[in-house]
Amino acid sequence: MNRTIEISSGTILRTIFIVLLLWFLFLIRDIILLVFLAFIIVSAIDPIIDWFQKKKIPRSLTVLLVYVFFFSLVGIAASFLFPPLVSEIRGLGENFPSLIEKFSGYFRVVRDFALSHNLQQQVSDFSGSIAGRLSDLSSNIFSGTVSFIGGIFSFIVILSIAFYMSVQERGVKKFFASIVPKEHSEYASGLVDRIQFKMGRWLQGQVALMVIIAVIDYVGLLIIGAPYALVLAIIAGLLEIVPYVGPVISAVVAASISFLHGPLTGLLVLLLFALAQQLEGYVITPLVMKKAVGLNPVVVILALMIGAKLGGVMGIIVAVPIATAVGEVINDLTRDKSTNGQ
Repeated sequence: MNRTIEISSGTILRTIFIVLLLWFLFLIRDIILLVFLAFIIVSAIDPIIDWFQKKKIPRSLTVLLVYVFFFSLVGIAASFLFPPLVSEIRGLGENFPSLIEKFSGYFRVVRDFALSHNLQQQVSDFSGSIAGRLSDLSSNIFSGTVSFIGGIFSFIVILSIAFYMSVQERGVKKFFASIVPKEHSEYASGLVDRIQFKMGRWLQGQVALMVIIAVIDYVGLLIIGAPYALVLAIIAGLLEIVPYVGPVISAVVAASISFLHGPLTGLLVLLLFALAQQLEGYVITPLVMKKAVGLNPVVVILALMIGAKLGGVMGIIVAVPIATAVGEVINDLTRDKSTNGQ
């Protein structure tokens, strides 16, 4: 029995429209990323703004006060941390050749194996590629400077978008409700409200985790007497924004540098980072985050991998918040299906 499938012109036009819309969204993905980052910031500061609004303080003034407080806090922290941090970085740079020499000594067996199997040509080619990359250092410095300036501009744009989103009461929900059909506006407002709550809790908890881990690691490194304690602690705090993977990388970096100053120091540093991560996983994270995100670890790792593939470092940072928002939508869809099926 032959069956004919008829496709109306309206279906074709809708399909073309959806494909063009997805293509357009892909082209402006950088702009969408900036708006999403501003949305996360708004979600974090909205409870503060709402509380001050109840005290009859204008929202615009509260947002400005929050910005001033944030930059003042960053400036005070930088004034205390910058001098010792520069000193430690300078010391690390001065000792870097000797550290590399020690590091190569640990792998003397590998080097002897390479020489005995006539791998000198590969080593020579590798050295040549390194030299070629060093010859392009000037252009890399220029491109890095341009990227830095572009990052500052993007940061200003994010703060500006967050400011205008925060000034208007329920501005984010009104925005999303205005771009969906009227029959779905109530659901969109509720969905945005739930996503905002999780985004705000995520950002607040993540900043708290970064500071707590940096302080714990710094104090522990000072007690052990490990070198470059401040640099390693700041690296550990910054990498805390990458779940599961970041703590492992910071532990490997800290232990590797510390091992070069003595096996005992390296073992103690490795033990310190392992204990800090256990403390974070079983005590600090449950208290600070309080299941704000609630994603499966496998989902988090997959989201990080996809974020790294699509957006690099920035993609890694926003991978978990985006996965959380997608998870809320999927939960609603599965809940509606289970409800309809009953």
